[in-house]
Amino acid sequence: MIDEELFTTLAARKLAGEATTAEQQELEMMLQEYPELRERYQLLQQYFTVSAYHSSAETEQALQRTMSRINISATPVKRMFPWKWIGVAAAAVLITAVAVVVLRPRQQQAEVARLMERQNGKATKATIELADGSKIWLNADSKLSYPEVFNGNSREVYLNGEAFFDIAANPKKPFIVHLSSGTVHVLGTSFNIRAYENEAVQTSVKTGKVAFIPVVAAGQQPDTIYITPDEKVTYRKAFAENKEDAIVRETTSAEDDKAWTEGRLVFRDKTLEEIAAELERTFGKKVSFGSDAPRYYRLTGSFQDNSLQDIMYYLARSKAFHYSITDSTLLITE
Repeated sequence: MIDEELFTTLAARKLAGEATTAEQQELEMMLQEYPELRERYQLLQQYFTVSAYHSSAETEQALQRTMSRINISATPVKRMFPWKWIGVAAAAVLITAVAVVVLRPRQQQAEVARLMERQNGKATKATIELADGSKIWLNADSKLSYPEVFNGNSREVYLNGEAFFDIAANPKKPFIVHLSSGTVHVLGTSFNIRAYENEAVQTSVKTGKVAFIPVVAAGQQPDTIYITPDEKVTYRKAFAENKEDAIVRETTSAEDDKAWTEGRLVFRDKTLEEIAAELERTFGKKVSFGSDAPRYYRLTGSFQDNSLQDIMYYLARSKAFHYSITDSTLLITE
């Protein structure tokens, strides 16, 4: 039986940035055990990240704006709460509201949220054309939520995973991509975003210019990082206490970063563990290591429409290791 009160508390603390490691693990266990909670939590994440909570006053205003977007009245946040817990209280109210939305019939839910969703499994890719003429290539093991029609003064979508965007220019309506750890703002340009769960976020630009704005704790002012063609910004959010978020800007090949849209896999000085994760997404086979040493081998290679067998053969020739492939698995050993 689902402990609704516990779920509400854990989810609220996680989204407000207050959850301990143990609480995050407990929430993850609940999400794994109950699929209905995952759907509610994902929907909540989409709306909770719409506005950055920079100050106590902005937090309350953002809550009211967010609630109005999903046509549900927000319960006022009592001022007896210390301001550092306003985000938690707001999240708790949002969870309750979102639960109501999720439990409605899907037709009514669509009318409220007005979001369409495309979710790719492993070994699956998709191309999506938005109402404004923008085109999006969605990679394997990725999810994109977007409105059927863009209303208002902006065009906003939500990404979990990897996608390449070719955005139709419209200076009057900025295009915003919401990620779990930040947002990317553009007018008209083409760029790649890699934002898989539990990985660093990477944004690279092919044409035009984009701005990456990381999510920060309440009361802090986020930096806006501008990215131009053949530049890549990698952002790794610190989850442990006394650790700082890490942002790295570097020169890249935008063509290589979007190679996956053309059936190419490009690895530049990647660990075999990183390559294995990409191969698992691309081919849909579970990858495991029989020994730890090969995980840290660093390899470089470029492949065009090759089979998994071909790729592993050539990788194993550049750095000695053994592998075996079955219908569903890839095992790598020394």
